[in-house]
Amino acid sequence: MSSARHLHAIDQLCSRALPAERAFRVEELRRTDCDATDPGEYEERCEQYAAELAALHEPLGEKWVAHGPFGLQGVLLRGGEGEDIPEPWHGLSWSASSAELWHTGDRWLALAVTDRERPRLLRLLAVATDVDPP
Repeated sequence: MSSARHLHAIDQLCSRALPAERAFRVEELRRTDCDATDPGEYEERCEQYAAELAALHEPLGEKWVAHGPFGLQGVLLRGGEGEDIPEPWHGLSWSASSAELWHTGDRWLALAVTDRERPRLLRLLAVATDVDPP
């Protein structure tokens, strides 16, 4: 998928009202089911998805305040130790080791490649939420 399509999907995601019961929305920008017997395919796709995410940095940074990479490993560990981690951060930490963050003025935008769902499923996710990162 092209950066232009990703940007359009992100704009749509960020302009929609958040559901009151969840306070976040998730958009799957891209998805690949990799062959579990071919680790090379997975690594190649990871690199491709990371490049697609990197291509979004500049245009998103021109619109919103970038907050750089946000490590989700610590969030996952804190949740495992019993800390109450709010959604969408709890669920995202189970799928991705890090996310890129932007503040859009009234909510957060997180983009992440789901590298914890190895080796079969790879997704590029966009998450819009008004819940501050933990």
